[in-house]
Amino acid sequence: MTNDNDAVETADDTLQDETELAHDEHDEVDPIVLPMVRLAVTAVSDVKAEDIRVIDVEGRCSYCDLLVVCTGKADRHVRAIAGNLVAEHKRLRGKPPLGVEGLAGGRWVLVDLGDVLVHIFDESSRGYYDIDGLWLDAREVGMDELGLAPDGSLPRDEDGAASS
Repeated sequence: MTNDNDAVETADDTLQDETELAHDEHDEVDPIVLPMVRLAVTAVSDVKAEDIRVIDVEGRCSYCDLLVVCTGKADRHVRAIAGNLVAEHKRLRGKPPLGVEGLAGGRWVLVDLGDVLVHIFDESSRGYYDIDGLWLDAREVGMDELGLAPDGSLPRDEDGAASS
């Protein structure tokens, strides 16, 4: 005879196994999304965004596959980071991002690149909204996996030139 606790433990074990399988299936960035996330990370890095993190939410989120989260030092810096990202997207893709929200305020700017969403915060807003904490159990994508330097910039060759 089984009791309710055994049924709950079995359900929890099954859920944990499915979650682990979901993590294993997404241990690499989708090659179709890779150029867009590289564009986003290098564009924010070029303007000295801090604490750049890429969070893999594929299969966990219906509206995107990757989140890029970074911090600017002040509202003007946040706007400059977002402005550079929008300009680089236009230059390389020939069109503006799907959407940009919060640019006027400069505390939290959201740039929608389709499968990649970029959150650019000032320091206090990043802590307050805690996007990092909301996705604590999601896989963080390393800069090396994106083919980038640890600061999110393009790697440099021996002569100091950025490679693509």
